Amino acid sequence: MLFRSLIKDKEKAMNTGIRRILCATDLSGNCDHIYNCAMNLAGERGAGLMVIHVISQKSIKAAKALAYFLNESQNDVVKEKTYSALQRMKEQLCSFLKKEIKDHPEYPGFVEHMLVYPGKVAEEIVEKANRFGCEAIVLGSHSPNFLTAFFSCGTTKNVLKQTKKPVFLVSVKKGEINIATYNKSASHKERLPCQSCA
Repeated sequence: MLFRSLIKDKEKAMNTGIRRILCATDLSGNCDHIYNCAMNLAGERGAGLMVIHVISQKSIKAAKALAYFLNESQNDVVKEKTYSALQRMKEQLCSFLKKEIKDHPEYPGFVEHMLVYPGKVAEEIVEKANRFGCEAIVLGSHSPNFLTAFFSCGTTKNVLKQTKKPVFLVSVKKGEINIATYNKSASHKERLPCQSCA
């Protein structure tokens, strides 16, 4: 019964008309796998891509505390962090696209917007996916495997609890991808393996 349910959910996630994908990045040095998977998914489905980074409240508090101890103004901390994150995102995407442009000249056309917002990471990702009409979400995970990512109390688990959209979970180390949906009627999460995007 569970096996049939997993197969059905996988087919639904793969066949759903996805016109726009939200790709969430933490701007770490291992984002190429995330961008690659997001671009491949966009290409396979003829979808647009929105790349988002959320500056966590913890990061903002730390920056404000540092500004306080350095006797600097705390008023522009969010603005400065937003600008800095957007510049880093542009640099990462440009670097990635330069490496991939020969084999994938279509990649630059997929990116519709690059967005940076402060707030609670999971909540912002889900809210922006809903607001901008994204039918799927691509997330990177630093966890060694899917189960670790789910059972930890991190962004992945919180995103999956808050959305019914398919979430493509990418290992930032291996470039492997899983489709994940959270079944609220069950007490577990479903792992739906997909092809590698490496």
